[in-house]
This record gives sequence, C-alpha cells and structure tokens, in this order.
Amino acid sequence: MNAHADLCTPIGELARADATLLPIFERFGLDYCCRGRDTLAEACLRAGVDLAQVLGAIAEEPRPEHVPPHDSMTVLCDQIEATHHAFARQCFDRLDHLIPKIAEVHGPSSPGLTELSLVYADLREEMLDHMVREERVLFPWLRRLEAPHRLESGPPWSVRRPIDCMIHDHDRVAAAFARIRALTSPERLPVNACLSITAAVSTLRELERDTHLHIHKENNILFPAGVAAEKAKAAIRTRTPAQGATP
Repeated sequence: MNAHADLCTPIGELARADATLLPIFERFGLDYCCRGRDTLAEACLRAGVDLAQVLGAIAEEPRPEHVPPHDSMTVLCDQIEATHHAFARQCFDRLDHLIPKIAEVHGPSSPGLTELSLVYADLREEMLDHMVREERVLFPWLRRLEAPHRLESGPPWSVRRPIDCMIHDHDRVAAAFARIRALTSPERLPVNACLSITAAVSTLRELERDTHLHIHKENNILFPAGVAAEKAKAAIRTRTPAQGATP
C-alpha cells in the first residue's frame, strides 16, 4: 500500500479494502465507521494518537495478496441480521439484568452508574428500533434493488432517504458509546468493582466493538452499494429503445 495514498484515502475506504486493518484501527481508537470519510491523518488527530505509530503498525501487519470481492447486498444484509443484529440483542438481554442492578446498588455512591443506566436505556431503544427499521424497510428495499430484471425499487423516493436516517442513527449510537466509555473508565468505577459491574462493562465493550464493525459494513460497503444500484436501475428505466437495442 502506498503511504501517500494511505494518508489521502478516507479511512473507511482503507477499512473496506483491507479487513486486516480493523484490529489496528480499534487498538488506536480510530473511527473508521461513523467518520469513515476522514483521512487516516484526520482520524489520528481526532483520536489524539500519533500517525507515525499507526503507520508503523500498518506496515508490520502482513498484507493480503488478493482482496476478496465484497458480498452481494443480499448476502450482506442477511449476514448483518444473522450476526450483528443477533449479537446486539443477546447483549441487551444480558445488560437488561445487569445495568439496573448496579445502578440501584452502587448508584448512591457512584452517580456515574446512575447516569450509565439512563444512557444505556437510550442506546438500547435507539439500536433496537434502528434494527427493526433496517429489517422491515431498508434491507428488503436493497434486496429488491439487487434483484435481476426487477426495475421497481420501492417507495417513490430515493433509497438515500432511509440511508441518511440510518447514518444519523449511527452517529447517535457512536455518541452514546463514547459517553458510556467515559462513565465506565477505571477511575469512575467503584474500587474493587463487583462481578456485576465487571460483567456489564465487559459486555458493553464487546457490544461497542461489534457495533463498530456493524456500522462499517453498512456505512462503508452496503449503503454506497445501494445508492449505486439505484442509479444503475434508474439508468435502465430511462434508456430509450434505440439505446437499449443490440445489433
């Protein structure tokens, strides 16, 4: 990979082109999903990390000889539902028991845990509603756009409308996770935290890491493919018979 191109290329494109970079971006706290349009240098500046260190870590990582093609939109929608949506719901099932418990027991002496319960409740509601809207509206729409010989794409407005709504939701989710990280930093937690707090924080961290990958697959891969597919179908619909005829 060309170093100059790396610095000028949006970090989301780097992540899309080479999945081996994702653990590096996670390790340095670089936002490759919600702020995928930032360059690598901008992402490092925003995260407060040394660009040279990140480039060094990238240089040490073995590069794949061939970049496999991305899955179709249909396959990607199915995979997101079966893995990321399912995992998020499993995490919420665990956290629904843990978060209220630690807020009640430890909230009076650690007010941050009381706030954590409120932020978590908003995050949970946001993500569950978001996933339902994807499963019932956007993903079926994207599957139709990909279906061969099918020109109708859905409602009489662009697929960009629901995609823009989903991206806005992603930004809200990212802000909630940032607040949760601050509220559950070691200095904010009770000394000798109980097993319930430890389990809750561990689950929240797992959910955040998985959500980064979830959002990356949508913002940087699935959604651009949907916009491109809609443009391609619009071009077919507007093509004249003469233009579409073959010799």
